[in-house]
Amino acid sequence: MTTKIVNIVVAGGNYAGLNAMRHLYATLLASPDQANKTVVNITLVDRRDGFVHYIGMTRGITEPSFGSSLWVPYSTVDWLQHSQITIKQGTVADIQPTLVQLTNGEQLQFDYLVVALGISRFAPIGIRSSTKSEFVAELAESYAQLESAKSVVVVGGGAVGIELAADIKCDFPHKSVTLVHSRALPLPGPFKDELRHNVVDILQNSIGVELVLGQRVIAQEPASADMADTFTDMPEHVSSTATDATLTLSGGQTLHGDWVVRCLGTRDKKSIINLPSSTQEPIFGANGIRVKDTMQIDDVAYPHIYACGDICSRDTVKLAGVAMYGAYIAAINIARTISSVSNDSPTLEESPLYPSKILLLMSKDHFIMQLGDEIWEKEKTRQYVSEDMGLQLSIDGLSLNKVPAAYSPFDLAPAF
Repeated sequence: MTTKIVNIVVAGGNYAGLNAMRHLYATLLASPDQANKTVVNITLVDRRDGFVHYIGMTRGITEPSFGSSLWVPYSTVDWLQHSQITIKQGTVADIQPTLVQLTNGEQLQFDYLVVALGISRFAPIGIRSSTKSEFVAELAESYAQLESAKSVVVVGGGAVGIELAADIKCDFPHKSVTLVHSRALPLPGPFKDELRHNVVDILQNSIGVELVLGQRVIAQEPASADMADTFTDMPEHVSSTATDATLTLSGGQTLHGDWVVRCLGTRDKKSIINLPSSTQEPIFGANGIRVKDTMQIDDVAYPHIYACGDICSRDTVKLAGVAMYGAYIAAINIARTISSVSNDSPTLEESPLYPSKILLLMSKDHFIMQLGDEIWEKEKTRQYVSEDMGLQLSIDGLSLNKVPAAYSPFDLAPAF
């Protein structure tokens, strides 16, 4: 009997990519259902050599000893050493219908692809490091700048800016910490003004962050590297910080910061998705790659390509848990297609649409959550708050500390 070889590429690691890897391993490599039928080779492409718990990055900057625990090297994860798993450390430059090309020119052919490349942020929230040792050094560099500053200005009142300002003020209570946001209230997105007012109250009255709302930064001297009109490096390699800087605001006010950090949104990866659309709608829409409920790209030409996590269009608010669930759906659907013994297409699982959600961790003692239209009481929210900002929960959920149990893709297993 001729052995069939199937090549799967997972482009991108972290919450989505690693959960896809976990379930592909459990259903195709560890599962006895695949014995002697098909040889499945799975390649993970990641520019880093490990998982990084991004949720903890703001506190990782203010507490480097905690920050060093956020990186889990792939070499320490037993099941990723399987003979049919290859970890390719590199950066994706181009995705075509049957191949992924890396920046070094290497091409990876695939039968199935999971695109889990996320979105980009400027450093230091965006991580430029490719190894844990580089990451620890990067954290130390940011911490040294922060520690020596008497005054800090955080520009941008989204979730990251809010959490960073709160962590800095709580870990360095004697520093002056100012958060500048262009709108009248912080936290853009599908959230209630009641939540926003609560955030303002916590920042100002409970933590002591100074707020400048309704004003844009129209000039900064010296400028940070991310303010350049053009740059050739990926955003993670471009710093959004400046030292001893003066900011001019749209209302005419000036602010001085010994350390200034700009937390002004994200950058997409549209330029590397080279997949011609078979309709009038582009593959990469306003909120990411268009996908079906099955997590397949929403185009008849690409039933073998899936996208999940922050790079896909499913959710306005990008969340780690939603990314992990979408990756689970993608993985079991690929496994079902490969494992199906009939000529009929198997029934594919669909991911539900989740209500918008946000959990703001404003230092270790202050937090607030909205799920759908409901703002949760503090004691109700507490069950989702941990000292390590969900690090151990993520490690457990991604099986970074244990070998995933085998299961048939035709049976549903916990997503994480």
